[in-house]
Formats: sequence, structure tokens, C-alpha cells
Amino acid sequence: MDLLWLFVATAANVFLLGVNSQLVRDQRVAMCFAVSWGISAAQFTFTRVISGTDDPTVAFFVSGWGGAIGICSSIYFYRWFHPRYSNWAAGNGWCK
Repeated sequence: MDLLWLFVATAANVFLLGVNSQLVRDQRVAMCFAVSWGISAAQFTFTRVISGTDDPTVAFFVSGWGGAIGICSSIYFYRWFHPRYSNWAAGNGWCK
């Protein structure tokens, strides 16, 4: 069960870091503020889980997979999200 939490926390952390970096690039200050709270929660969970691990090698492997999936997911998510958010911000609704 702890390995599942480790995977989820790492994937969420790296996903949110990836999304936040793109939001920073686009200067979306309010969204960066909100996403940063999610990053803090994911890092807190990661730290709590990793501090009690029995096998650091397995934890490293699980964490590595979580991070790799998290960053790739953030790229695909932002490709989907950005045009929809731009349309909504321009007053055209959510769909393109």
C-alpha cells in the first residue's frame, strides 16, 4: 500500500510541477498559486511515505516510474488544456 501512495505522490508531484512550469511560462499567476498548493501536498505525502520505506531500491524504482509517467502526462494534459483555456479566457467557451 505504501508503494501505491509513493507512486501516486511522485506522479502527482512531477505532473503538477510540469503543468506549473507551463503556467509560469504563460504568466498565469493565480493558477500557479493554486497548483503550488497541490505540489506541496504531493511533496508532503512523498516525504511521509519515503521516510518509512523498508527497501530503498524498490522505492526508487516505483518513484522513477511515477515521475516519468507524471511528466509525460503533464505535457499531454497541457496540450489538451491550453487551447480550451485560451478560448474560455477569450469569452468563447470551453470547446474549440
